[in-house]
Amino acid sequence: MKFSANRTWIISLVLLGLGAACIIAENGFYQYVDDKGVLHESMFMPLGMLSLVAGTLVLLLFVMQAVRRLFTNK
Repeated sequence: MKFSANRTWIISLVLLGLGAACIIAENGFYQYVDDKGVLHESMFMPLGMLSLVAGTLVLLLFVMQAVRRLFTNK
């Protein structure tokens, strides 16, 4: 495995972990409904979702690189 494949794998895991941590923080600490019935949220939910989507895309890129490398080596 080349260094770029390892780097891609690590980047995807970091993004997925960051996304999961942001969503857990959002659900645990920052959501509430005030006296007027307005829902208050922080930026953790959009940041978490963007990180999860980016991590998934980078993970798919890693898988595509691995499959391409598998077929080109034969």
